[in-house]
Amino acid sequence: MSSDRHRIVSLAILIALAVGTTGCISHPVTFQNASYATGASHQPASVVAVIDQDTLTRKVRIKSWMTGIANNWEAEPGDMLKQVADIELPQMFSVYEFSVRDRAPPGSGPGVVLALAIPSYDFADFHATITVNATANGRDGKLLFEKAYRAEGATQGSKMFWAGAFGMKSAIRQSSLDAYKQIFAQMRGDLEHALSGSQLTARDR
Repeated sequence: MSSDRHRIVSLAILIALAVGTTGCISHPVTFQNASYATGASHQPASVVAVIDQDTLTRKVRIKSWMTGIANNWEAEPGDMLKQVADIELPQMFSVYEFSVRDRAPPGSGPGVVLALAIPSYDFADFHATITVNATANGRDGKLLFEKAYRAEGATQGSKMFWAGAFGMKSAIRQSSLDAYKQIFAQMRGDLEHALSGSQLTARDR
């Protein structure tokens, strides 16, 4: 009887190990109802943010030995970028619209077409590292600026250590949001500078 019990326990352990190494569980990760005040100075201008469909639907797989190798997380950096643009740009511009392709900004006054792309997104060493390329053009198509913004989100190691798989999704969200907020804070300065130019205002009115 003792031998049979030993064989049953051993078999159960082998099955658990097999499930743990082959039965991976995928968890989608994006922001949920994010909201915050930016303190941006109001600009009497319109903007259309352009993020192409491939960027919007991009997924980045993340694994962590600390939170269980049987789990993987699929971060959606393009969807995250759109959600942050939806928060940030309406607080800065009089009129904000979103598009998946280039088109003229709404209205007839000063306007900006802001094309956004993500050349790199990574979550490693307990934090997100993100690069966003931004190209801003005036209503007449003239280039205002083109720049790559890079930021590292706050480290979330303690959350991953104590909460394991349950904390991993929150860790990715929080660190990614922190990085995007840093990027848009930098971008706001460049947008304000571009919109403050007398040539842009006179040309677009």
